[in-house]
Amino acid sequence: MFRQLMIPFAAVLVALAGVGGVLLNSDRTQSVVADKHELIDKTPSIQHHTHADLQKTGRRLDEINQVIASRVPQLNGLKPVNANSISQAPWNDPALNDLYEQIRKQRLTLWFPPNDEPFSIWVGNPEKTVDGKKVYQHAEVLEKAVPLINQLPFPVRIWFYGTRDQSNPELGECIEAVSGITKLSGVKFSYCRINERGYQALRKLSELHDLEILHSHLDETALEQIAQMDGLRRLHLHFGKKQIDSALAEKILDLPHLEDFKLYINLAPGRVAPFWNKLSGCSQLVALEVDCGAVKQEVLVKFLKEGDHQKLNKWVIRNVFPKKKLADAFVLAPQLTSLKMPSGSTEDMGYLLDRLARDLPGMTNLTIGWDTGMHLTDEEARTALKQLGSFANLQECHVPVALPDAYALQPLTKLKRLESFYCKGLDLNQETLLLLAQMPALKSLDVKALN
Repeated sequence: MFRQLMIPFAAVLVALAGVGGVLLNSDRTQSVVADKHELIDKTPSIQHHTHADLQKTGRRLDEINQVIASRVPQLNGLKPVNANSISQAPWNDPALNDLYEQIRKQRLTLWFPPNDEPFSIWVGNPEKTVDGKKVYQHAEVLEKAVPLINQLPFPVRIWFYGTRDQSNPELGECIEAVSGITKLSGVKFSYCRINERGYQALRKLSELHDLEILHSHLDETALEQIAQMDGLRRLHLHFGKKQIDSALAEKILDLPHLEDFKLYINLAPGRVAPFWNKLSGCSQLVALEVDCGAVKQEVLVKFLKEGDHQKLNKWVIRNVFPKKKLADAFVLAPQLTSLKMPSGSTEDMGYLLDRLARDLPGMTNLTIGWDTGMHLTDEEARTALKQLGSFANLQECHVPVALPDAYALQPLTKLKRLESFYCKGLDLNQETLLLLAQMPALKSLDVKALN
């Protein structure tokens, strides 16, 4: 039976919960995992699969799980992954079901987050037909729903989605209705068209701390309004490829309380370095991800050396891999526990891992490159895995390593908080399973095959 279940070319996802618990998923495009317990999803969500598809996938993966459990007898007594955190979320209180249904009747969608994101009310394109013509009802729907939303006992984010198409209206008046929500945690726009009235309404939300505008209408006029929103702590903006005036872009950096900043913007090449120079003065930053054009190593080194980054905890670096000078400078951000960056040469990756292990041993999340980039192999791979074993708090790790042999995984068994990691060429066999079973927090893992 085991030979019949071999998957020589497809990647499978192994998730481990508790000590040695195993879950498998043979299709990365699906969000379903099999488990030796009955799967009961009590959380309402947007459905992407038919019930028959889920049953078929679940049966197949359950068979594979049983084979793995039979190979490693210790893998018993599984607990559903994330069961406790999901059930304890305040929005999963059954007493709220009637209120949820009333909100849905207003043609709004509830978004129950699977991660650390806030609970959201999703506003699509509510409409009606009058005299044979579409009439959009964003403002009307929100105004009617506000009294219901205000009965929810936790903060709510309003998420506008999918109004960018030219046949859909620009958002303006409906954003004014958001001001009536008493527990507003944030506003998010995805693929939307927003007019000047809408940006003025956002600026008037004096208590707004969280604003996210992705793949939507953003220009200099919008920047002027956003730069006046002094209460913002979390700001994520994606301007696309249109070149933006750098002087206006730099005004955003004057926001006094900015902690979580994500910006994709196209600046003229000569304005990239000045933007980073001013960004170095944002001393409250906790999370940072900025792509404003090609940037040199020296600019990022200067960013670290000239600014106060004692609070910086998470940094996503785009367009450049840290070479020696930048790798040495990370120590100037002593609270840094999460790093993500493109791939580099094997020599540069090895040097970076050595410096991080020495200077920032508290690292919890480390991502370098992608599956198809250059990989560390043989002795370089062994050294990298040993270095990863020195990060006692490591939870998630994607370092391009080609596994030389099963025993090279041994350093990772010391990491009691490790939830996921990547190794190219990792097969599931008796040797690797015994090592994986020594990783008590492991939840997910991409593997090549069952052998």
